[in-house]
Amino acid sequence: MVTQWDPKYETNISEIDSQHKKLFRLINNIETVYDENKEHLSGKSRILLDAVSELEDYTLSHFLIEERVMELNQYPDLEAHKKQHDRFTDKILELKNRLTSGNLLSNDAELNQFFGDLLQFLRAWLTNHILKEDMDYKPYIKFNI
Repeated sequence: MVTQWDPKYETNISEIDSQHKKLFRLINNIETVYDENKEHLSGKSRILLDAVSELEDYTLSHFLIEERVMELNQYPDLEAHKKQHDRFTDKILELKNRLTSGNLLSNDAELNQFFGDLLQFLRAWLTNHILKEDMDYKPYIKFNI
């Protein structure tokens, strides 16, 4: 199931919407590789590792920009929102470390489970964070960076 962008995810903040669309593309890239190679993911380990690294880079830069927009607009729940970002970033780092340690990259069954869990986590994030938490700051945004 490829995760599709939908206007319901729009914050009407062009930079943030553009970045959220990039997150959808990153997730879809991982999902496509996963779906097409479930029985032999170890043969795609470099692609998958690069995709997780790109996801890590994305989160670090996106969250800084999003937090800056909220700060400039004096969003009252900024600190709570930052904590959610920190938890997400910590989870991505934990998953990346798990992926790169030991022999996970050479074990098809464990890779299959790992990427199934990762995709489930990312889909839940899209639904729970973007559709709920990000929409909470939307009324407060008067100007963008």
